[in-house]
Amino acid sequence: MSQLQSLEPAIDPNNRIAFLLDWEITMKCNLDCSYCSVGLYGGHDNSLEHPPANECIDALTFMFEYVDLYMQIKPKGLKYVVLNVYGGESLHHPNIVEILTQARERHQQYKDRWGLTIITTTNAIVSDKKLSAVIDLVDYFTVSYHAENTQEQKEQFRENLLKIRDAGRPMKCVLLMHSEPELFEDAQRMKAWLEQNKIPVSPRALDHPKEWDQFKYTE
Repeated sequence: MSQLQSLEPAIDPNNRIAFLLDWEITMKCNLDCSYCSVGLYGGHDNSLEHPPANECIDALTFMFEYVDLYMQIKPKGLKYVVLNVYGGESLHHPNIVEILTQARERHQQYKDRWGLTIITTTNAIVSDKKLSAVIDLVDYFTVSYHAENTQEQKEQFRENLLKIRDAGRPMKCVLLMHSEPELFEDAQRMKAWLEQNKIPVSPRALDHPKEWDQFKYTE
């Protein structure tokens, strides 16, 4: 038996194998949910400023140069890159439109060598103007629903998801099932609305340390 030099994952016909670039573009968030930990290894930190646009674009340039080197040793059928832009809240960055535009433009020099899919993880609490500006720059939206939102934010969430759906952009909703009974029921109502509007939904429990008694689930 010949000695193996490298291994590649088996091809899944439902999912194309890709190189994942997870980019935490900002730690700031336009929400401050009680279950989201704060700090360098938390979900957000609103005490930190957004990274300047020029630093973000420099980071983007470095990532693409690195990926291009890596793609040179990949088999032809595996030269695909997924850029996941998240936070904090990714779309809360004031220069997000410029940054996503630069990602598209800077990929042009590599497009014959590897493909690029841009996805974003967002709470979808964003103005209609900003969503309209980014919707054609993102290939796939992962949205998260937070029951601690205000009623106005929940309406904005619904309107934005319908806009994403109607624009033909693929998406899924990660539905955070809050442990407080009233908010748990709120999440259940949102689940019904998502299913009614044919938006893929993945309910999940809140991530929290064991010592956080306020987030214990009953049967």
